[in-house]
Amino acid sequence: MKILITGGAGFIGSHLLEDLLSSDNEILVFDNFLTGKKENIEFEGNFKFIEDDFGTKNALNLIKEFNPQICFHLAAQSSVVVSVGDPLLDFEHNILQPVQLIKTLLTTDCSKFVFTSSGGTIFGEPNILPTSEEDFAGEPESPYGIGKKKLNEIITSMTTDTHMSYSILNLSNVYGPRQDPHGEAGVVSIFSNKILNNEKPIIYGDGKQTRDYIYVKDVVNALILSSKIESNLFLNVGTGIETSVNHLLETIKSEFASEIEPIYQESRKGELLRSVLNSSKAQKELNWESQFSLNQGIKEVVSWLTT
Repeated sequence: MKILITGGAGFIGSHLLEDLLSSDNEILVFDNFLTGKKENIEFEGNFKFIEDDFGTKNALNLIKEFNPQICFHLAAQSSVVVSVGDPLLDFEHNILQPVQLIKTLLTTDCSKFVFTSSGGTIFGEPNILPTSEEDFAGEPESPYGIGKKKLNEIITSMTTDTHMSYSILNLSNVYGPRQDPHGEAGVVSIFSNKILNNEKPIIYGDGKQTRDYIYVKDVVNALILSSKIESNLFLNVGTGIETSVNHLLETIKSEFASEIEPIYQESRKGELLRSVLNSSKAQKELNWESQFSLNQGIKEVVSWLTT
């Protein structure tokens, strides 16, 4: 199978690439290394890596020449905070470049476009928890959420009456090894790294805000399963378990046997108070369910950080 991965040196993308290399696939990978890392993909296999934005003229020509059968589109500007400060940058990476990619893929033999959307920010502050694919509460709270939601609509429109179907997976808060512990996103890795270095973690707001934390290998499993379905899919991928930031920190502290206390700061604009996903549709359509508990996943993160 000829497979294209955008953002393949990133956190989720590198895990996806590693899994796909276990089968007989020919893979083309793009990453601009803004958040992805070379060390994430330092393993052997039948893949070609190109350091570039996937939406440049040269990249699009190479994609057309490669002629993929499946595209996993994971590359994105992934920070809510950055999107609030620079919405034009967010829309460039999260709408304009993907539109050019889809246009190019429609000239190839690509029959499946798999997109990792956001299961929290696109729904706005939810009225129903856990939130299903139909439980829209209103408009997203940030430019990042607006961009993700709009691209969902564009994908649906651009692939109508074409040879390419889509799988849009609305992911909850993904965590696991290779997530940047020094970045702005990825609270599990950030908290773990802070405690490892005997530093006080920072909690924005009162820590009572909740998220649905899902381990990266569960997400990769859903991505691959969805790529094998010929019909269009719009699915939530999460655990269905609501966890507060305060409880998350206590769970991580327990793994380190640490008594360190956090620093509380003002909440950040554009962030939701509560978010947890109903993934029963994915369980039915993909025969998928989360396999890793939060405790298991945090053990994996701590092991990665300490080895």
